[in-house]
Amino acid sequence: MRFFQFLILVFSMTSSAFAAGGDPAFKVNGKVFTMDEVVAEQKGEFYELEKRKYDVIERMAHEKFLNSFWEMKAKEGKTSQEAARKAYFDKVVKVSNSEVKAMIDKYKDHAEFKALSKENQEKQVKEFLKTNGGRKAESDLIQKAIKKGDLVINVPQPKEPVYDIKLTDSDVTRFGPGNDDIKSKGCDKNTCAVTIVEYSEFQCPYCSKVMPTAKRILTEYKGKVSWSTRDFPLSFHDRARPAAVAAHCAGDQGKYWHMYAELFSNQNALDDESLKKYAAKSVPDKAKWEECFKNPGPKYQLIDSNMEGGTKVGVTGTPAFFINGRRISGAQPYEEFKRIIDEELKQKKG
Repeated sequence: MRFFQFLILVFSMTSSAFAAGGDPAFKVNGKVFTMDEVVAEQKGEFYELEKRKYDVIERMAHEKFLNSFWEMKAKEGKTSQEAARKAYFDKVVKVSNSEVKAMIDKYKDHAEFKALSKENQEKQVKEFLKTNGGRKAESDLIQKAIKKGDLVINVPQPKEPVYDIKLTDSDVTRFGPGNDDIKSKGCDKNTCAVTIVEYSEFQCPYCSKVMPTAKRILTEYKGKVSWSTRDFPLSFHDRARPAAVAAHCAGDQGKYWHMYAELFSNQNALDDESLKKYAAKSVPDKAKWEECFKNPGPKYQLIDSNMEGGTKVGVTGTPAFFINGRRISGAQPYEEFKRIIDEELKQKKG
C-alpha cells in the first residue's frame, strides 16, 4: 500500500511541478519561491522523480504489449500463452555450442561451477543463455512494435539535466589507467573531450567496485578522457575523512592516485597506523606526509568544499559521477559509462 501511495505522490508532485512552473511553491517571510526556482535549485531531485514516474509507465507499457502479443500468438496456435511463448523462443533463440563452450571456459575456475559435473555445467549454461536470449527476443519485439507504431508511450521521457561542473586547480585528475598518469596526453583537464568527475569516499564498498571500470575507460579512451575525484565522506563512515586527508597529503607529493589505490584495496584497515603504512609505500618523503597528516586543517577545508559542491549538484550518496555534467549514481557497469561517453564524443564530432 505504501508503494502505491508513493507513486500517487510522485505523479502528483512531478505533474504539478512541471506543469505550473511559475506558480508559487512556498513563501518565506513574505518572499515567494516559484516552482521554476525550486526545480532549478533541485533539478537532480526532480529529474529522478520524473524518471521514476516514466520508468513505471514504460515498464507497464512493455508488459501490456507483450501480454497482448502472447495472447495473439496463443489464439493463432490454439494453445496457451505460456506454450505460445515457449514455441516462439524455441524458434528464434538459438544457443550455439561455441557459446556454451566459451561460457564454460570463462567460469571453469569458479569453485561452485567447478564442483558441478560436465553434464550439469552444460545444462546450466544452456539454460542461462536461453533465458538471456529470451529477454533479448522480447526486447526486440518491443523495439519493432515501437517502430511500427503498435506501441506508443505518450508520456514524454524526462530530459536529463546537465550540470555545469568546472574543474579547478584543486581537483585531482588523471588521464590514463596508471597511478602516474597525472600529466595530459592528448588533452588536459580543461580541453579533454570528456571530463568525468567522481564523488566518492574510501570506506564506501560500492566506490571500490568502480575501480576496474575506471581503469578500462582510461585505457580505452586515453587522450580523450580526464578523470577527477572529489571527496564526499559519509557521516556514518568514521574513517572516510582521515583517509581522504591521507590521500591529499600524498597528493602534495604527486602520489594521490597511488594512495587512492592503496586505500580502496584496504578498506577494512583505515586506522591511523595503517594509513601511515600505506603512505610509506606510496610517497617518497614519509616525514613530509606525516607532518601534513598531523595538521589536517587545510585538507579538511578542501574536503568540506568538495562536499558542499557535491551537495549543490544533487549528490546524496556515493559513488556519483558526472560525465560532461551528466550524472550517474551508484556503481554502474562499464556499459553505462561507455554509452554516455560515446554519446558525448559523437556530439563533439557533430
